[in-house]
Amino acid sequence: MKYKTLTAIAAATLLASAANAEWHYGIGSGIGASSYDGDLKIAGDKLDVEYDQDDFEGGFGAAGFATDGTWVFNLSGSSVEYESKDSFTGKPRSTNNFQRSFAEFTVGYVAYREGDITLTPYLGVNYTKHEWEFKSSIDGKTKLDDNWVDGVFGIKLDYKINDEWTWNNSAEYTAGDSEGCYGVKTGASWKFAENWVAGAYVGFESDELDGSDTEQGTKGGDFDYDTDVTTFGLTLAYTW
Repeated sequence: MKYKTLTAIAAATLLASAANAEWHYGIGSGIGASSYDGDLKIAGDKLDVEYDQDDFEGGFGAAGFATDGTWVFNLSGSSVEYESKDSFTGKPRSTNNFQRSFAEFTVGYVAYREGDITLTPYLGVNYTKHEWEFKSSIDGKTKLDDNWVDGVFGIKLDYKINDEWTWNNSAEYTAGDSEGCYGVKTGASWKFAENWVAGAYVGFESDELDGSDTEQGTKGGDFDYDTDVTTFGLTLAYTW
């Protein structure tokens, strides 16, 4: 996949380190490019979910953290919108609009710190909402709308390369209303000024969600969403 543009997404996943009990905080955002690959099944019909930067309509996101060097609190949120001409298999050509809203809160505990390595398991909760709208000259308009709340179980591994550079890694699994989702991420952060940290990362997530439309169109019924998402991103955070 060749990325031509960058899309706005939530991307400030920075972990602060402190040598004492003093609290430190940070807030940031970022830009990135995402590629969706999977399928949506509803009432026996199947739509290939294939979105990239060419289908991107808009989005925004931000994240923040608070830490005393042992406990780490993270809060993030984002909203993105895509539109494409992809159609259900065997159906007339249509336009589909996809909006995804996401929020996550986690609490981590620094369980291991030895030399340049820090290991932080974390727990939390996240919220996902999907809104779909399909328009076809034959089938008319169909809307799908559902949301899911999952528990989050994850771990972060940070390796401090030097005083300015840190290698950041994370993996998490979520379950609850969803059928089970997981994601992994790796990247590097650069403290280029006293209160500023920039970063770059690549992430992969696999989402498996079951839902039902709240405003039935010509299809109606339950739907299954099973999609992999790959993201490349840049971050910028202000810390104090």
